[in-house]
Amino acid sequence: MRRFFIEEIIAENDLCLIPEKEARHMIKVLRMKAGDLCALINAKGEGFEAVIETASRKGVYARIIKPLPLKAPSPVQIEICQAVLKPRMMDHMIEKTSELGINRIQPYYSDRTVIKPDKDIGLNRQRHWRMIAQSALKQCGRAIPTDIKEPIDFKEMVMAVAQKKGVKIVLWEGEERSELKTILRANGPAPDFTGIIGPEGGFTGQEVNLMMDAGITPVSVGTRILRAETAAIVLTAIVQYEWGDLGL
Repeated sequence: MRRFFIEEIIAENDLCLIPEKEARHMIKVLRMKAGDLCALINAKGEGFEAVIETASRKGVYARIIKPLPLKAPSPVQIEICQAVLKPRMMDHMIEKTSELGINRIQPYYSDRTVIKPDKDIGLNRQRHWRMIAQSALKQCGRAIPTDIKEPIDFKEMVMAVAQKKGVKIVLWEGEERSELKTILRANGPAPDFTGIIGPEGGFTGQEVNLMMDAGITPVSVGTRILRAETAAIVLTAIVQYEWGDLGL
């Protein structure tokens, strides 16, 4: 059954007007028509089986049939703080970590971030990233989309992470003693995990010291140096495998 994300499902007499973007995808791309079944998912993680009642240029209406049981979320809440990457790399990271069940992504700007801060552009990017997360939700079957935060600066991000509960790490290629595997198995399973990933050019020494002073543990993932977007995907997958709901 095809899944469609609707921020808020408002039904009158069990009839729900499908938002324009999703309606266009239903009719123009998927060629769905009256009588076809679909699943409607809202921002609260609620799902409903529905049937398309009418489909025309004036709009698409679906009739709610019954609530749908949705998959339980992972037992671990994962947040990735990711330095803002070039657009295609950032999009790829958000899509794949969302499919893996990440809860939150906090973009930030650091000294070596290629993309420079811009308030208006940052908000536009946030809207774009949230659309990617919503598409990933429909594809992978999760109930609630990844929460993509507005980009902030590096120091603000570090201060916020320092206040969080659970395990807090930063992937750093200069770390030679602490490995992610050891940290996870010594401290978990834990309900909360926060991981920080740097920009394409890596962290400065001053940034690493600031994170360590804030109680954030530098770790490595082995002998390989990963691209920034790859590191976020690998980190999410490993944490879900060790503590979460990724079964292999």
